[in-house]
Amino acid sequence: MGRVVIRTKKKCHGTMLSVYLEFCPPFTDNSGKQVRYEFLDLEKYTTPANEAQQKFNKSIDEIADAIRCERYISLVHKDYEFLSKRRINEDFLEYFHRNIVYRGIKFKVSLKYLHRFCKGECSFKDVTVSFCERFKGFLSNTKGLHRRAKLSQNTASAYFNAFMSIVNLAHQDGIIKTDINAKISRIHWKHNTAKEYLDEKEIRRLERVEFTEYPDIQRACLLSIYTGLRRSDILALDWKCVHINSKKKSYLDIIIHKTQAAVKLPLSPAAIELLGKPKKRGLVFPDLTEYKLSFYIPRLLKLAKIEKHITFHCFRHTFAMRLLENGVDIYTIATLLGHKLVTSTQVYARLSQTQIREAVMKL
Repeated sequence: MGRVVIRTKKKCHGTMLSVYLEFCPPFTDNSGKQVRYEFLDLEKYTTPANEAQQKFNKSIDEIADAIRCERYISLVHKDYEFLSKRRINEDFLEYFHRNIVYRGIKFKVSLKYLHRFCKGECSFKDVTVSFCERFKGFLSNTKGLHRRAKLSQNTASAYFNAFMSIVNLAHQDGIIKTDINAKISRIHWKHNTAKEYLDEKEIRRLERVEFTEYPDIQRACLLSIYTGLRRSDILALDWKCVHINSKKKSYLDIIIHKTQAAVKLPLSPAAIELLGKPKKRGLVFPDLTEYKLSFYIPRLLKLAKIEKHITFHCFRHTFAMRLLENGVDIYTIATLLGHKLVTSTQVYARLSQTQIREAVMKL
């Protein structure tokens, strides 16, 4: 036999609680989930300040309990029709949150923007074609969570695609009846866009600034500049892959996460210093996460007085551009970046304006 429990959730303004029911019917839905929710359009005070508010809360509790009993009786009599009828009133934000546990950082950030857009309240019935179009416009024009600059077109596209994936999942679960994905266009993704990278003066500022708030963030960013490692490879970097000796033959022996290519990457003295004191085992950056990098990098850049729109991937691009500007051929750069095809490197590392000018002056 299933159970029905009254739950509460703090609303965005913090003074009121939203009241909802949690069901555990004796079966699962198409996606394998057993727990269901029904938001009751009821609110109660988080902390009643006087007798009137206490009485108000008591009346809300009585109404919620009456609905709970009604739902329980339905479950006892195996009348499950109300479950499908009521799901449209469930909290879409809660559904979004439950379905991103094993997904990437872009889904988590997309949810944060959705919270900002709908002010913390959004049921399934709110998610219409018009709603999705307005959220698309919001992402295309809003500023970043931790920076003043507007989201780039590709960043907005990634967050909107993540949002639409959850909308499509709700459609497949039978909660949202309309196939919104078929009726809405995506934010255009700009291919081969010029990637930002740091020049030598900016690198020096990034090295000299004292980022006492989270020193490992600074170390990780600089290590990417000196090795070209992606964020995923920095986070997964294990001490067993680090080989340091006194004969200037120190290197990283790693498997690139994205391409699964085996790479033996030489370590410069600067990279060795950034790694710190060697350990026998464990992660080099055990406390770092994708979210922490996304949160703290804008703070680090602001402190270093770097005003460019820099993401972690730009540090890898900086590594490639420094090699290119120092005369390293594109095939060697492709090897160091772990690219299987040199065409990937040609797109990745565009010529700098300095190189273009120098090439013309040689004519």
